[in-house]
Amino acid sequence: MQLLKTIFLFELRLLARQKFILLLISFFFLTGIYSIYYGYHFTEKQLATIDSLENGYQKKYKEIEAAFSADTTTADGKILFNQAGIPSVIEYKNPLNAVYKPQSISILSIGQSDLQPYYDVITRRRNFMQGSNAEISNPELLASGNFDLAYVIIFLLPILAIALSYNTWSKEKEQQTDKLLSLQGIYFGKIIGYKLVFRFLLVGLMVWLLSIIGFISSASLIPFDLGAAVFWLLITSAYLFFWFAVTFFILRLGKSSVHNALYLLGLWCTLLILLPALCNTVVRLYYPIPLKTGAAVALRENSEAIWAIPPKLLIDTFYLNNPKYKPLREAADTSETSNKRFAAYYDLLGRRMTRAIENYNRYPAAQNEANLCLSWFNPAIKTQYLLNRVAGTGLNDYLSYQRQVNDFQKTWVDFMTGYIISDKKLSLNDLKDLPQFKLKYSKNKYREIVTSILYLSGISFCIMFLSRKIIVKI
Repeated sequence: MQLLKTIFLFELRLLARQKFILLLISFFFLTGIYSIYYGYHFTEKQLATIDSLENGYQKKYKEIEAAFSADTTTADGKILFNQAGIPSVIEYKNPLNAVYKPQSISILSIGQSDLQPYYDVITRRRNFMQGSNAEISNPELLASGNFDLAYVIIFLLPILAIALSYNTWSKEKEQQTDKLLSLQGIYFGKIIGYKLVFRFLLVGLMVWLLSIIGFISSASLIPFDLGAAVFWLLITSAYLFFWFAVTFFILRLGKSSVHNALYLLGLWCTLLILLPALCNTVVRLYYPIPLKTGAAVALRENSEAIWAIPPKLLIDTFYLNNPKYKPLREAADTSETSNKRFAAYYDLLGRRMTRAIENYNRYPAAQNEANLCLSWFNPAIKTQYLLNRVAGTGLNDYLSYQRQVNDFQKTWVDFMTGYIISDKKLSLNDLKDLPQFKLKYSKNKYREIVTSILYLSGISFCIMFLSRKIIVKI
């Protein structure tokens, strides 16, 4: 314990004298602060848009509600009163929005979900080219990327760890202080281990401080989630431990400072640039995503083909697919302006396009699964997935949201079709009981994260164990 205390005090004094190292640490810290500001500003814009949508919806809702008691002594009042409760008018004037709200610490890790639309307009005629059915709508952002705290931790933090540790062992050998210590009966390997522990704690404390600043900033926008914060700290610590374990392994090889720096920087390039690019290329090669123009063509062709179906056949198909409405069947259903004919048209169009979109979505889903499997072979990419997962900004989280939107859209269609088929208006009480979209979060989220943290820690301990087996000649 006395040796550990002595080394820590020595390293603190040495750090205070090295202005370049202090400048480097300050640079990384300020970079982390800027990344938090960037994420805060990004999320703030999202929340402002969501608030605007909700305020607009509430304003229109009050106008629709007021139409039920409109003044019928005026021409405008008569029109509003007559339109009150008509399903198509309600959908046109005030369509419902399904929103994917930022989660507790999403400002720290801006993920793939933020490249996609984070709200959907829900009507009986939902745009099939929206959401997960659309290509990424922000290619400029995709090209430039997001400078969030997760980026700083994943990409820049290892460089700081390498800069602080690459010559920890070799510097002593080059200055020949290792022989002096060995002559005094002090185990040199233990000293180097303590030096690395000091650097690990130094960088770790900086990461924890930045994370806590991020938690405080996030809590001013979004309700704080202690569980997400704890797992964020565990993931970043496990990732940092991995890099120091790798550094310890390289140092145990007994090479010069230059060789150590080259090996570590080469490994950084491999894990964070070359392997991700190679994996992405392979995945896209084996699971290519077809052009979205196919879905657009399918929408146009199906629209024209269904509208050309004889009205009687179209109505028969509708009642075959929706037997619960058969008691409402009438002879006038096949007329050109029949509500039931329009309902049958949109019902069949929705069914056909759902099949077409499901077929299209098989390809990005396959890509996502392949990337998740390959991430187990790259701790850096695995950590990126974990940080996005705990922040609720990963692609899996967004796909879950889109599945829930599609399910809710069916609920909405079923609700509105009942009134349209029956030629009924919604009452004021019905208007208050409109279906509302509520996002359900994954229950197994933290179980998956715990498994991955154990995986990262296991790899690090294996590297440390192998490092101890290397015999170093002093």
